[in-house]
Amino acid sequence: MQTDTTTRHSHTLHPLRFSLNVLYTARLLIGMNADELKSEDCLDAVDERIEEFTDELIATELLHEAAVLAGDVLPVQENSSER
Repeated sequence: MQTDTTTRHSHTLHPLRFSLNVLYTARLLIGMNADELKSEDCLDAVDERIEEFTDELIATELLHEAAVLAGDVLPVQENSSER
């Protein structure tokens, strides 16, 4: 049984969160090898992507919450395997 309210924005939230976590992991790994890097271009590029994904995630979460408050939710689909 699904307890989360599903909106048309719900399907985007999980991939965005996962991608942001991957970017943070990449940032950590690049930072651990910062001594070997000649320039900070790699870190700057990853930081910019993190900002972009964070902005997109926040916007999508706000759209999702607004849809829930407005009652714009998708109907619950029951799986035939649950019967």
